[in-house]
Amino acid sequence: MAQKGVQIITVEPGSLAEEAGIRPGDTLLEIHGEAVLDQLNYQFLITREDEAALLVQRPDGSSFEAFVENGGEGIGVDLAQDEVKVCKQNCVFCFVHQMPKGFRKSLYLKDEDVRLSFLYGHFTTLSSSDDAELDRIVRERLSPIHVSVHATDPAARVRVVGNPREGDILRKIDRLLEGGIDVHTQAVVAPGLNDGAIWQQTVDDLWARHRAGRGSVLSLSCVPVGLTTHREHLPSVQDVDAAFARDWVARWTPEVRKYAKASDGEPWLLLADEWFTRAGIEVPGRAFYSKSWAQLENGVGLVRRFLEHSRRFIKSPRAKGFAGRRVLLLTGSSFAPTLSRVAAELNRAVGSHLRVVPAQNFSFGDSVTVAGLLCGEDLKYAAHADREAKGGPGWVDAVVVPSASLRTHTGPTDQYTLRGAVVREEGTFLDDLTLPQLAAELGVPAVPSGANLSHLLDHLEAADRGAFRGGALQSAFHAAGLNLPQGAYNP
Repeated sequence: MAQKGVQIITVEPGSLAEEAGIRPGDTLLEIHGEAVLDQLNYQFLITREDEAALLVQRPDGSSFEAFVENGGEGIGVDLAQDEVKVCKQNCVFCFVHQMPKGFRKSLYLKDEDVRLSFLYGHFTTLSSSDDAELDRIVRERLSPIHVSVHATDPAARVRVVGNPREGDILRKIDRLLEGGIDVHTQAVVAPGLNDGAIWQQTVDDLWARHRAGRGSVLSLSCVPVGLTTHREHLPSVQDVDAAFARDWVARWTPEVRKYAKASDGEPWLLLADEWFTRAGIEVPGRAFYSKSWAQLENGVGLVRRFLEHSRRFIKSPRAKGFAGRRVLLLTGSSFAPTLSRVAAELNRAVGSHLRVVPAQNFSFGDSVTVAGLLCGEDLKYAAHADREAKGGPGWVDAVVVPSASLRTHTGPTDQYTLRGAVVREEGTFLDDLTLPQLAAELGVPAVPSGANLSHLLDHLEAADRGAFRGGALQSAFHAAGLNLPQGAYNP
């Protein structure tokens, strides 16, 4: 973790840094005699004391010391982006290994970075975290972080992650807990690999560390394994079919409630929505999920939150903004039944004409049913097929695509980047087709769904005004629901 210093890219006029003679292009080497590792480390070091002793290097290699009275605040510099760290594991169900060929380079990067885990909730296996980095997490209070455990049994974990040196995940978790760091955990469950007794041991081991010391295992989520059709030369992994998912829901739904009761009503064991959608079972009610929607980014509670918002929205005067609108809603096959039911309720309530069409995933295969992994060509094909079947004059007023299927750049303050990544701001699908290109191909506005019906109506109204014609996506639409890289790289 030891790059020497961080380059300064801008200096605010009139700032403490400018007064100290610091210029863009300089490198900040040390603060208080400690090497500056990255942006997070800079924030930790610069705020420790009211005065900061800086060691700065010029582009020509010369260096100088500067002392600033900053009152524990920043000094007015923007630092260069930190390069993302990569994963050292070889998980048997790693999605990156199942990517088809021909996509852009950044999609084949396996990020494994505790900084992203702390900042954005990315899950890390801790494979790239040695004892020195674990100590840094404790020292800089990077809490909570999110850890992919998969299995606490060392032999089983080695089989899952493919790294014989990373079986004892509890040693690393315990080191963090002893230092007062809270941890959210997850396991991707594959039949015959880490279910059954292995899963039960994982639950027992992590529950024993809930509120066990200075730090706590705050939650444990389980997610069904996701497999694509591109698994040539990869280990055989059994998929989670509907029958397995139904058995899992029946077995573990009561356990979720049991652990919640033992945790003062706050759910600790969390079942991802995919267990229910794969099983063809209605997701549970609001009380089944965390009050703070813990691990929402991991697919826990997204469907229930959408249903709760939709129920309130349809009863509101704002819903009348959908009246008379003819809109095609494209989504993944797993979410299509839920969205169809909501669209039908809205149509009955306000006289709208919303139709839901599940888009087949030709890019990754039929086994991939989530909306976020639909490519632009998949959505374009579904829209063209619908126009051929139901078309005619005034086919639809607009086509709606899942926000989760779109990637966008978050702006110049991103902290982490993949070297050589190309920034695209107009809203890009996984296969590099852009939202404006899709709209031009279809001949009608194409807008992202947003996180709820209120967002969707805002987007449709923005399209009515011509507010979005190929510029930066976030200038016209809600960022909520978009698959933002959050600095990791531009996926």
